[in-house]
Amino acid sequence: MKRILLVLAFIMPLFAFSQNSGLGFNYQAIVRNIDGILLADSDVSIRISLYPGQQANNPTWVEVHDTHTDISGCFGITVGHGQRDDASLVANYTDINFAAVYYWMKIEVNEGGTYREVSFAQLPSSPYSEVAHNAMATPTGNIAPFAGPAENIPDGWMLCDGRELSRTEYQRLYDVIGVAWGTGDGATTFNIPDLRGMFLRGVAGENLTNDADADSRLANNHGGNSGNNVGSYQGDAIRNITGSIYCYGGFDGNTQSGALYSGNYGVRATGGDGGNRTLNFDASSVVPVGSDNRPKNVYVNYIIKY
Repeated sequence: MKRILLVLAFIMPLFAFSQNSGLGFNYQAIVRNIDGILLADSDVSIRISLYPGQQANNPTWVEVHDTHTDISGCFGITVGHGQRDDASLVANYTDINFAAVYYWMKIEVNEGGTYREVSFAQLPSSPYSEVAHNAMATPTGNIAPFAGPAENIPDGWMLCDGRELSRTEYQRLYDVIGVAWGTGDGATTFNIPDLRGMFLRGVAGENLTNDADADSRLANNHGGNSGNNVGSYQGDAIRNITGSIYCYGGFDGNTQSGALYSGNYGVRATGGDGGNRTLNFDASSVVPVGSDNRPKNVYVNYIIKY
C-alpha cells in the first residue's frame, strides 16, 4: 500500500480561547500518496490529538474522523465533532479549557490499519480570538470571593482548595503563580492556594510596620513560599494584653474568695485565696468567646482563575 501524505493544511478557528463553546474549528487539507499523486475521491481516516503544550506526554483530547476526499484530493473536518478516542483525558470536547494553555495538535493518517504522524504544530488563532484572549477582563491567577456553592463555580475558575494540578495541563496558571503555594510532586505538578476558612492579607513588602512578624511566616504547603512573600501562612495569635487589675471590696489577700476586675479590659478573675496563688480568669461574661480569634465574618468560596 502506498504511503499517504498530508499536505497544505490550514485551520479556521470558530472559538474564542477564553471559553470553549463546543463549536469546534474547521480543518482542511490535501492528501497525496508517496508518489505525490492526489488521493482524489478516496476514503481516509484522520486522527486528531490535542496536547496541552509541546512537551506534554498525554493528549487532553483525541478524536477520529472517517472522511472522503473530493476530486482535488481535499477533505474538510470540524475538530471537536469527531468520534472520541479512549486516549482522551476528558470526557467531552467542551471540557477542554483553551484559555489555560496554548494547545498543540497532532495529525495522523491511517495507513493500512496503523496511524502515522504527519503533523504536530501549535494551534494558531484568528486575530479576533487572539485579541479576545489577551484582553481577558480577569487575569489568570486572580483570586475572587464567590457567593455560590462550589458546584456552581463558573467555567475557567476553580475552588482554592490546595489541590495539585499538572504543570503542562494548566501551564498558564503555573507560569503565573509557580510554586508559591506548593511544589506538588516537585516535578510535574504544583499546588494552588488553600483558602478554606482563611482570611487574606496583603504582602507587607517593605512596609513591615503593618506586619512586624512577616519574616516568621511559614509555607502554606510543602515547598511553597515562606517569610515576606505571597503564598506564606501565618497562624492565629492575639496581641499581648497588659494592664492593672485591682480589687473590688474585701479582696485584700486574707479573704478566701472574691472577685477581681480589670477596669482596662473587662476581665473578671474568681477563686484563689488572695495571696500569691493562681486565679481563674473567665472573660465569657464580658465578651463572646470561641476557639479562635476573629472579627465578625461571613462565608464565601474563594476561587482562582486558571
